[in-house]
Amino acid sequence: MEVTDELVLHVARLSRLAISESETRELKSHFQKVLAFISAFQELDTASVDPSIFSVDASNVFRDDEPCPSLPRADALASAPASDGVYFVVPRIVGGDAGSAAPQSGVDKGEAAGRAELESGDDDELGGA
Repeated sequence: MEVTDELVLHVARLSRLAISESETRELKSHFQKVLAFISAFQELDTASVDPSIFSVDASNVFRDDEPCPSLPRADALASAPASDGVYFVVPRIVGGDAGSAAPQSGVDKGEAAGRAELESGDDDELGGA
């Protein structure tokens, strides 16, 4: 695979990175070295190697899914940086300036987009049994 400037810029765009021409050249060189290193594995003779997903025997161990008491809501919210007693209050990370993904400060209690609701059949416990 040929590493071009366009490929490096494409990867940078996907990563949401702004890179300079000199950084493009450095990354291109780095990508070429990584691909050269990995291509060495293609030269290995693996015909006698048993293809397997796991290198050791493994099996799933299942347990019965039985309801049990949940953590009380007050305990879950006790160490939260911000809560209103019912919800975790988090900074808004979507919306606002088009070029900014930085959290907004000053979350308004009425903003539904900045909250993670704790679903429960009971106001005192999380998850309910």
